[in-house]
Amino acid sequence: MSLIGSGTLAMVIALALSAVICTVACWEKLAALGVARWAVRGLMVFGCQLTAVLVVAVSVNDVFVFYSSWGELLGQHRPATRYAARSGSMDSVLGPKLAANYRAGRGTVVALAVPAADSGVLADPATVYLPPQYGDPAYSRRSFPVVELLSGFPGGPQSWLRVSHISHVLDHLISTGESVPFIAVIPVQNVVSPRDTECVNVTRGPQVDTYLTIDVHRATVDAFRASSSPWGVLGVSTGGYCAANLAFRHPDLFGAAVSIAGYNAAAHDATTGSLFGGSRALADANNLIWQLQHHRAPALDLLVVSIRSDRASYRAGEQLARAHRPPLELWTLALPRGAHNFATFNAVLPTCFGWLSRLVPAPLTAIPSVDGVSPALHRQDPRANHDLPAPLAHDARRTSPRQPCGRQQTTATRRCP
Repeated sequence: MSLIGSGTLAMVIALALSAVICTVACWEKLAALGVARWAVRGLMVFGCQLTAVLVVAVSVNDVFVFYSSWGELLGQHRPATRYAARSGSMDSVLGPKLAANYRAGRGTVVALAVPAADSGVLADPATVYLPPQYGDPAYSRRSFPVVELLSGFPGGPQSWLRVSHISHVLDHLISTGESVPFIAVIPVQNVVSPRDTECVNVTRGPQVDTYLTIDVHRATVDAFRASSSPWGVLGVSTGGYCAANLAFRHPDLFGAAVSIAGYNAAAHDATTGSLFGGSRALADANNLIWQLQHHRAPALDLLVVSIRSDRASYRAGEQLARAHRPPLELWTLALPRGAHNFATFNAVLPTCFGWLSRLVPAPLTAIPSVDGVSPALHRQDPRANHDLPAPLAHDARRTSPRQPCGRQQTTATRRCP
C-alpha cells in the first residue's frame, strides 16, 4: 500500500477509532485483573494516543508529501537506471502523447532517469514538465529554456506535483503569456533521506552538488530539446538555499536563481550531521555571505523572496542585500504577510516564473542553412583601425529601469544597485 493516498489514510483512521472503541469497551472488564488493570489501561490509553499521532502524521504527509513512499521514509531508494541518450532522444517515444497534450493545451509530465556518471549518486528518476509547445510541430526544431526546481526538506518531486500543482501553474502562466514555455526539471534532491544533505558534496558521503548540476544537466540535455545555455533554478525553504548556493558555485550552468524563504549557509543540525567533515574551508565555500565578502561575486541574477514574519528568511535577505556587489544582480521581494508554508510559497510562484521569463531567451532554433552554408559571425581584426560604431546589443536583464533599494518597498520585486 502506498504511503500517500486515501487508502493509507483510511486505514490509520480506522485503526485509531478501533483503539478508542476497544479501550472504552474493555475498561470495566479489566477490573478483574486487580492491580494489573492499571498497567493494561495505561497501555491502552498510550495506544490511543499513538494511533492519534499516526493519523495526524499520515494526514500531514498526504497533504504536503514530505515522503512519497515507504522506502523513502526508511531511507531506501531504488537504483537509477543507467542509459545512454542523445539530444531529443525521448521525442519519438513521447510523440503521440506530446501531440495530444499540445492540442489539449497542457504540458506533459514524464520521468527521467539520471545516470550517476560524475556524482555516483543513484536516485529515483527526476520528474520533467514539458510545456504544451514542446509538442507543437512548429517548435519541433527548437530548444527550450530550462528551470530546475528544488524542494525543501523533507520533500521531492511529489511536493511540487501534488502540493504546488506545478504542471497546472505552468500551463496557466504559459497560456496567458505570463511565462515563457519552460522545461521544468524536478530532481530527487534528498537522495539519502532522512538525512538532509543541503544539496552539497558531503565529505565522505553523497556528492549531491555534482548530481544536481552536472548529472541532471547532462541527462536533461541528452533526452530533451533543452537549451544548453544557462538554466534558471528555483527552490523553496532548504531548496531556496540550494538554488542560490548551486548558482553561486556553478554560474556557468545557472544564469538566474530564485530563493524562496531560503537562507545563506548550510544548516548544521541533527538531520544534516557533519556535512564537511569539520573543514572550515568547505563550509565557507558553501556560505553565500562569505563568498561575497572574500571572492568575486558571480555574474548571475538572484531573486530572494523573504517573509517578514519568517525572521530567518527575512534576516537572510537583508544580509544578502548588504553584502552583494556586482556583477551579481540582486533582486528582493519582502512579503508583508504569510508564513513559512506552501500557501505562501505557491502564492509567489507566478511572480517568480514571470521574473525568470525576463532573463531567459525564448525557444529558438538554429539558423537555417542555404546550400549547406550558414551565416557566420565576422570578427573584426583587432589590429585594424576602422572607425565603426559599436554594435547595439539587447541585455534581457535590463529590460526595466533600476528601482531604488528602499527598505519600505515590500510588494514588488526590486533590484539593489
